[in-house]
Amino acid sequence: MKEEGNIKLTEMVKLHGWACKLPNTELEYLVKDIITEEDLKKTYIGLGDDASVIIRNNMAIVKTVDVFTPIVDDPYIQGKIAACNSLSDVYAMGILDVIGALVILAIPEKLPIDISKKMLKGFQDFCRENDTTIVGGHTIMNPWPLIGGAITGVGNKEDILTKGGAKEGDVLILTKPLGTQTAMALSRVDDEYRDLLDINDEDIEYIVNTAIKLMTTSNRNALMTLRELENEVGKKVVHGMTDITGFGILGHSNEMAKSSKVDIEIHTLPIIKKTGYLSKLFGHALLNGYGAETAGGLLMSVDKEHSDELLEKLHKNKIYGFNIGNVKKFSVGKAYLSKDVKIIEV
Repeated sequence: MKEEGNIKLTEMVKLHGWACKLPNTELEYLVKDIITEEDLKKTYIGLGDDASVIIRNNMAIVKTVDVFTPIVDDPYIQGKIAACNSLSDVYAMGILDVIGALVILAIPEKLPIDISKKMLKGFQDFCRENDTTIVGGHTIMNPWPLIGGAITGVGNKEDILTKGGAKEGDVLILTKPLGTQTAMALSRVDDEYRDLLDINDEDIEYIVNTAIKLMTTSNRNALMTLRELENEVGKKVVHGMTDITGFGILGHSNEMAKSSKVDIEIHTLPIIKKTGYLSKLFGHALLNGYGAETAGGLLMSVDKEHSDELLEKLHKNKIYGFNIGNVKKFSVGKAYLSKDVKIIEV
């Protein structure tokens, strides 16, 4: 058995984090004719959104599952990233109260159990930070490591937000910059080849650490900020919402446009410093809007009247907030990048 110090989780898999997500078109084909409308007749929200929702006695029960491959070598941080990503789908549905997580953990035969334990500890510590806990789970032996969870949240039916609520005239606000796929690819470049990238060590450290911080920052705080503003103004401020993960900003905006029967124009791409340049070297589609994100931010379709207030409140609470686009009148039901899309580096 290998010594723990010699193990690199990312070398045990070919695809990292949400880069392992099945492409959207293949996913649609996979479930077509398998799960029918009749099957889902008792479900308030079924396939196609960030989570499913069942209503019982006017209580919304939100259920989701996420599991993926390692994106970092540090097992504790990997556990936190997995938890952050797993809980995010509940927050993306507008629900703050996560009542428990069932952890899914796959362990290769040659992986020291202490590494898996550190992943589990990272997952649980993140849950504690979000006022919830692991309540059970399932572990299997597997050729490559996996970690994630089945998450349940509860709330009021009227608090539910979906991808399908965006309205013409809304402003799109994103609560984290993009570029985690490229940043973490940079972290896996061997030292002997880093000189070829024309990036100094200080920038490399900043890029990688920023990505890790983003992937371990809960979307709960952004949702709480939204609810605070709504309580102050006495009405709903956001009409539709999703989070940005494996399909990239344009892929998830496409889902929102299709579900909402609108068009969406993305005029700004906020990205981690120098990931635009690096994405071209690595062959990533970041600047085309399709860079895979892991534990990305919330994408909110916001009433234009209150968009500036929400941005101000997010910034006041030390949360990223970017005005990245607009919701347009329905033409083809898709999202697109502006011809003169603006790139902002953070």
